[in-house]
Amino acid sequence: MMERQALPLKILEGKERSTGYISVASGKGGVGKTLITINMGRIMYSRGKRVLLIDGDLGLSNIHLMLGITPPKNLYHFFSGDAAIEDIVVPIEEGFDFISSGSGIRELVSMPFSKLKTLLLRLQEFAEGRYDWVIFDTPPGIHSDTLAIVSSSQIPIVITTPEPTAIADAYGLVKVMNSGEGLKEFFLIVNKVSNEYEGKKVYESIRVVCEKYTTAEPKYAGSIRYYPNLIKRIINQNPFDNNLIRELSQILGRLSLVQNVSKGSFWERLLAKLRR
Repeated sequence: MMERQALPLKILEGKERSTGYISVASGKGGVGKTLITINMGRIMYSRGKRVLLIDGDLGLSNIHLMLGITPPKNLYHFFSGDAAIEDIVVPIEEGFDFISSGSGIRELVSMPFSKLKTLLLRLQEFAEGRYDWVIFDTPPGIHSDTLAIVSSSQIPIVITTPEPTAIADAYGLVKVMNSGEGLKEFFLIVNKVSNEYEGKKVYESIRVVCEKYTTAEPKYAGSIRYYPNLIKRIINQNPFDNNLIRELSQILGRLSLVQNVSKGSFWERLLAKLRR
């Protein structure tokens, strides 16, 4: 069990029980998005916050694979009426939980809106006040559910690497979110860099094209070095790494982690976007 400490996240006065929503997205797969999501949740939990990870990749869930945990129930069982929402929440630690969407469940990809609405309302009822932060690990690319979740979140985070394809796809994701969903501000984390200069260079290249062709305003959250040992950790289903946690802790210190939702709740915005 990790030792828990006080985390100096800002909470607006009178909103002590509010729940904040973070989304982690990427333009392509293989950039370390899920690994970063899991470790980000661990950091928040270890510093005194109640955290729920939600695998938003409907039908291709993989958080449980990295953790080496096989959930007895997942979103499929909830949709089919075989499980209540409480039955699909899997504890990692006490106060640090996750929900799996299951792997390869095609029915979840094209679910009727009525079922999706039922799930979201139950998720809202379950999460609000019970958790300080809910973190969504979204599917890579410009899937409709990714766009809806990211553009509805308080803190949208985009992960990329110095690879040209990853940079191009990250910009493509931002461009679509900006033009289609009106998202302007987001945080960029550059993973697998050789040094901080490389991370800032990648950020600057994305900022320049965003400024020229969109109204998006990327904010540089920071970069994470490439650690070869992480591959072995993933294979061994032990995704928590001290080096990664150290660098991610610095990045979280730069984010505006304020649990405040304006212009309607996260769930209201998400439902409105998914209804279209």
